[in-house]
Amino acid sequence: MNQLMIYGANGYTAQLIIELAVKAGLKPILAGRNESKVQAVAERFNLPYRVFDLKNPDEIDYAISDVEVVLHCAGPYIHTAKPMVEACIRNMAHYLDITGEIDVFELLQTYDYQAKKAAIMVLPGCGFDVVPTDCMAKHLSEQMPDATHLSLAFASKGGGLSHGTALTAIENFGEEGKIRLNGQITNRPIGHNTKSLKFGS
Repeated sequence: MNQLMIYGANGYTAQLIIELAVKAGLKPILAGRNESKVQAVAERFNLPYRVFDLKNPDEIDYAISDVEVVLHCAGPYIHTAKPMVEACIRNMAHYLDITGEIDVFELLQTYDYQAKKAAIMVLPGCGFDVVPTDCMAKHLSEQMPDATHLSLAFASKGGGLSHGTALTAIENFGEEGKIRLNGQITNRPIGHNTKSLKFGS
């Protein structure tokens, strides 16, 4: 059985992930819906690839039937997460994605029972937005066990938005911001509570 498939492999962030995976000695199957683009990435990294669209459940099932883990990198996830996670449940493959879309987190939470029944993990937010920052928060709380409050801030040295992030931003243009308040996702105006920080040089 193949260990890992990366879907949306021709995307900017996916290619960064592929590069790291190859350096770590992994040989993921690359996948996506555009054959020429996926093939070009596969040839660059000397990896196998598959081409399939997320509109046909049977096609997805056939493509991932021998895969243990799918890392889903094709957004906007509000359109792509549902067919992929449902296929992962049917085929008992773990589902990971790199979304930061709150609506997608809430959608995927509704699959909790089905995922547990299939003995798989459904873990959205493996990109920078959620899982890594939560891990940093956990690490800091362990270093400062007596602290009662924690504020995290990050400085990005990246070169702007990726194509996928830009598409998601456009899709949600005009929407309110969201915060978690007393355990509930609550709407707030974007930028309702900001801080200015100095990061040195």
